[in-house]
Amino acid sequence: MTYEFIIDKNGENTVTLPASLQANGQTAAAFGSVLVPCRIVSSSALTDRVVITSDVARRLSIPFAANVHVFLTAEAVHFGPLVGVFTAGFTKSLQRPVGGRSFFFAKLLAQEKQVGGFAFLFGPSHIDWENGMINGYFYTERGWERHTVPLPTVIYNRLPNRRIENNEMFQTITETLQTAYGIPVFNGHFFNKWDIYRQLATHREARPYLPATSAHITWQTVEQFLTRYTEAYVKPADGSLGRGIYHLAQKNNVYECRFRDEQGETKTALFPTAMALWHYLLAEAPLHRCVIQQAVPLMTVNGRPTDFRVHTNKNEYGQWQVSAIAAKIAGRQSITTHMNSGGIVKTLEDIFPDTAQRETVLARLHNAALTLSRCLDETSETLIGEIGFDLGVDKQGKIWMFEANSKPGRSIFKHPGLKEADERTSLLPLAYAVHLSKTAITEPEALWP
Repeated sequence: MTYEFIIDKNGENTVTLPASLQANGQTAAAFGSVLVPCRIVSSSALTDRVVITSDVARRLSIPFAANVHVFLTAEAVHFGPLVGVFTAGFTKSLQRPVGGRSFFFAKLLAQEKQVGGFAFLFGPSHIDWENGMINGYFYTERGWERHTVPLPTVIYNRLPNRRIENNEMFQTITETLQTAYGIPVFNGHFFNKWDIYRQLATHREARPYLPATSAHITWQTVEQFLTRYTEAYVKPADGSLGRGIYHLAQKNNVYECRFRDEQGETKTALFPTAMALWHYLLAEAPLHRCVIQQAVPLMTVNGRPTDFRVHTNKNEYGQWQVSAIAAKIAGRQSITTHMNSGGIVKTLEDIFPDTAQRETVLARLHNAALTLSRCLDETSETLIGEIGFDLGVDKQGKIWMFEANSKPGRSIFKHPGLKEADERTSLLPLAYAVHLSKTAITEPEALWP
């Protein structure tokens, strides 16, 4: 549960807790990385409130009163969580600190009122390493504000792209915060398609959802895939937003390659042999950084291929749950369902007016997404709190997984029917941060055995 955090301007060096918390022998209060010796007392008059004298609040660098969680260790009373959202691309504007992404982050940070604790946005330049403090961006009822707080109890990595993630400075900062300061970081890396495929292929429960995939793209591989499956996709292993994808097909002894050009138009090239097609791909794409994947004959809506974006999140108990599902319908002549190539978003109610059919598909998508989430989690060496899956349903009703994203995009939530899902997917990362903070504080061996 959460407690109303009250700052008392009259007393000195004291924290008063509800008797129900059963504090026993603690001699300090903690907020983020800061620990302050003080007097800890209990009061039966308090039920859902915590009172902290202003001098202790000041020494802890608590920015303002809020609803908080309380975690007890043998030595200290910890208030929080203090969640740092790590990103890049800051501007000089307090009204729009990260430009066009400011609205998304405002919605995310605003969920702290419902979840409890403190959440803030920060980048490399905001860290004061000498004093172990961060001058972060908080979103309050008054809008964006800057406050200096301790290093957080948990970090949610929202770096915007792979280029920044691979930058040596950002890698060093993330590594230092994790190893030197023991701060858990979740969703720390973008997924690589081939790595994800190999991880999931080790799980018996996950294998039925995986289309045939290979990272060894030779002309023989191309011929084998098209002979066996008739159609295939070549995709960048580290790609996103549908960029750099080639759709391959074999029709009447002709090899076809379809792709989007730089102007966003779908083009088609024809070849007499698999080797000729492969030579063309070799000249156009970095095949050593791509995968080839079996194409699946998807269900259609109004004659257009349709797949599903399914978001999963860990909740306040550290358990996976499905947080959003939307259908993505391919644009006219498009080789994918991505919105930037003309795809449109629909709710399941839009495309399955029959309740029984909708519930059947929904249950299958739920089961697949939760199974895949747990399997990825078990094989991952890093902490994962959310995943965006691209799942397909073939014409026989079988579920397939095409991609998993550790930093799923938000474009589907522009649909008015997904407003609740939008809020839920903003709330759950902070809810998981509560669980992660509690674990890091009270059972650190569970995170770092």
